[in-house]
Amino acid sequence: MSASVPSVRDAPLTASYTYSCEVPAECYAGKGAKRVPCVLGVDEAGRGPVLGPLVYGVAYCPEDQQEELREVGFAGELTSLYKDSKSLTAEKRTSLLEALREHHASMGWAVRVMSPQDISAGMLRRNAHNLNAQSCDATVMLIQGVLDSGVDVTQIFVDTVGDPATYARTLRGYFPKHPHIQWTVTRKADVIYPIVGAASIAAKVTRDRCLEHWSYAERNLTIQNLLSHKRKWEQDQPPETATDDTDQDSNASITGSGYPGDPRTVRYLKETLDPVFGWAGIVRFSWATAKTMLEEPLTKAEQKATTSMDSLPKYTALGTRLPTTTRGYALRWIDEPATLTDYFSRAGSRKIGAARNFSTKASTIKTASEPPVDFNIQSHLQTERDAQRNSRPGIWADLSLSCADFADIFQMNQ
Repeated sequence: MSASVPSVRDAPLTASYTYSCEVPAECYAGKGAKRVPCVLGVDEAGRGPVLGPLVYGVAYCPEDQQEELREVGFAGELTSLYKDSKSLTAEKRTSLLEALREHHASMGWAVRVMSPQDISAGMLRRNAHNLNAQSCDATVMLIQGVLDSGVDVTQIFVDTVGDPATYARTLRGYFPKHPHIQWTVTRKADVIYPIVGAASIAAKVTRDRCLEHWSYAERNLTIQNLLSHKRKWEQDQPPETATDDTDQDSNASITGSGYPGDPRTVRYLKETLDPVFGWAGIVRFSWATAKTMLEEPLTKAEQKATTSMDSLPKYTALGTRLPTTTRGYALRWIDEPATLTDYFSRAGSRKIGAARNFSTKASTIKTASEPPVDFNIQSHLQTERDAQRNSRPGIWADLSLSCADFADIFQMNQ
């Protein structure tokens, strides 16, 4: 199934990647000043969900081909009826992407698939790289890729991230060599501009297919394994009603839409939470939903159930037995960057204080063999420095030997 959508890879999604279709021939009709002027649209899918990737998409075509996009169905009555591409059924979105691919001579598209691991790593690092900054990076990368391919982009329409005027200034600053480009950044751009609607379709279909046929990198976690656990969950409580366009044997039938408000998504997070490793790579650990669930205390009813003698042990989808309590220790996620910055800023003062304490203690050393008045602290410290200096070559030799391989130790015949 993922083969029908070329932007989706069959391998587990552990790192972000970019997919670009072949540049349309009609965008190369001229050279130099006679090149065909083209329009480009940008939109995303998956900013809010706690599961799966965030996908940014771009679509582009010659300026005089925009009316063809309306005829295909990317704007006009279709979008005014459904408000935006995300409100369409899965079948309709897929058919629109197929139509976009069929017009490959005049329409091009590309997507940037941002993995949950990369999103969380950026948001949780010491100098946090928030989601807006990562979104801007993906947008710039896609636009630059189209420009580098030789397409003469003269107009760019973007569905905004934050304030439209501020975001337009930010994006314009990344392309000082292309002052002729006219930027239009606004909200609900996929409803207004057909080219943005095409980009939205490319992003949405790619994300939905990634989530629906998610390939787990974790060895013990497969769709078949999760489906068997799903049947056990449904024995305990009636399953939530799935949408009509959800395959009941797909990963999406287990995870739900990925949004925190989806009951299936909440159940998936609770049932697959491992006490040691957390969740599989499909989960964005930096989301407030995940953070809250990691430190969520047991209710009195749950405590009574887990401590009763007749309660059966529970296992995660990875096969790890759950402890009698959900948390072995408290976690603090409040203002992590400020906490880390404060810790490292005080590291220098701690070193100075430790050196001062050592000097004070060393000056009060008393030995039985010689009186304190004869003890020379400077001479004692110099002796220690000399001993460390003499042993340093041996330390480096041991380190080099530990890092060497067979070819480094034994001369190989050429």
